[in-house]
Amino acid sequence: MSGIQKSEEVVVSNPKAPVYKSGTKMRIVFNEELSIGEVEGDENYMFGTIIYFNTDKDGNFYVSDSDNNRILKYNPQGKYLLTIGRKGQGPGEFQSLSVPRFDKDDNLYIADSVNNRISFFDKNGKYLKQIQMQERYIDLYINSKGFIVANKWIMSQEANVSKQIYIYGLFDDKFNLMAELYKDEIEMALPTGRDESAMVEFLAKAFGMMAFRPYVRLILANNDLIYLGYSGKYEINLYSPGGKIIKKISRDYDPIPVSEKDKGSFVKMAIEGFAAPVFTEDMKKKASQKIKYPKYKPAYQSFTLMENGWLAVIVDSLEGEYTLFDIFDQDGRYIANFKTKIPAEGIFSELLFFKNGKAYAVVTKDDYKFVKRYRFEIQEYKDK
Repeated sequence: MSGIQKSEEVVVSNPKAPVYKSGTKMRIVFNEELSIGEVEGDENYMFGTIIYFNTDKDGNFYVSDSDNNRILKYNPQGKYLLTIGRKGQGPGEFQSLSVPRFDKDDNLYIADSVNNRISFFDKNGKYLKQIQMQERYIDLYINSKGFIVANKWIMSQEANVSKQIYIYGLFDDKFNLMAELYKDEIEMALPTGRDESAMVEFLAKAFGMMAFRPYVRLILANNDLIYLGYSGKYEINLYSPGGKIIKKISRDYDPIPVSEKDKGSFVKMAIEGFAAPVFTEDMKKKASQKIKYPKYKPAYQSFTLMENGWLAVIVDSLEGEYTLFDIFDQDGRYIANFKTKIPAEGIFSELLFFKNGKAYAVVTKDDYKFVKRYRFEIQEYKDK
């Protein structure tokens, strides 16, 4: 990692297997209690292909529907209340949507990386203000002091090479970098021609770069602590509100091979998610047959925080089959490993999070999106 400020940090190194107390194992059992979404009918309950959501302290749902550039609000019983925003460039309008989040005054804010601004609304959907961003920031949080925790995304092109730089850091309210937490650079050669074979080769390389590639995961906790992990290795770092590293949590592990089912799931996601009109469906199918996959998956898929201070790491998942969890306690000790049916789609743990004593997730069924709420119970048990 680059640019980390020096400090005295605690290193918590864990073995491959959890350390159980008194010989008992631990797991979390989830039971669905609410589903929001419809396949057809009322458009206020029908979602696009890309959604994120969050809940406020009262349990109301806010769903970012990127296909329709709107935010839909529902009460804790799942009843539609109102729509916030629409597609456009004017105040309170969107061209892209992030995860809905809340500032210290409990106002809703949304980062729009196309309009390059952060828009603020009250809980009744009234537009309040906006903050203009001169550059592109994604996965953006605002802490209690008004500072920004985000991924600054810089794109450039030289000759036929596209370059992308990602700077994960803490920024002041003017977007000046206060502490760099991680920096990643990606370069990729652009197509050498516009004929089908050149376009297919380019797309196959693009898919190959996405396939089971390690990602950076960034979370701002309610107490302004920052969690960041790069899944190329099993390590998650904890930073102070000022951006100084204070703890490293890691564990020894055996890498999980990429299976044929995993490849099939990735191809489905890649073909459906790559919407650039220059690439035909036939090109995408041909490119998918040329993908070069890594032998192993990243060390983990994502992670999320539980309200009791535990860290829930999504190690692996396969749509419709299972999600594999590791759990670390508030001190960073590895205390549980188990499989469950609860979905954990994609790399973003906003699609699975814990809040208000509940668990929440986005579920895809027959290509339709649904927002779910679950009761959960932490259980201790002994193998029979």
